[in-house]
Amino acid sequence: MDDFHPDDDKDIICGCSGTTVGHVKKLIDKGVADLERISRATGACSGCGGCEPEILALLAEYPPSHP
Repeated sequence: MDDFHPDDDKDIICGCSGTTVGHVKKLIDKGVADLERISRATGACSGCGGCEPEILALLAEYPPSHP
């Protein structure tokens, strides 16, 4: 993915599951392109839900490379 940066693996987007921005971007790049599937793959959005807006923003900003 063109917009992936090494620091993304350090930036935690979901404190409940420890999911990083990098992990979410990698999933999007593989075609996991909806909130429910990302949640199932990572555990994000299954705790407090505070990360949902940020994950939705990533989904809008980074279209999958492989449909």
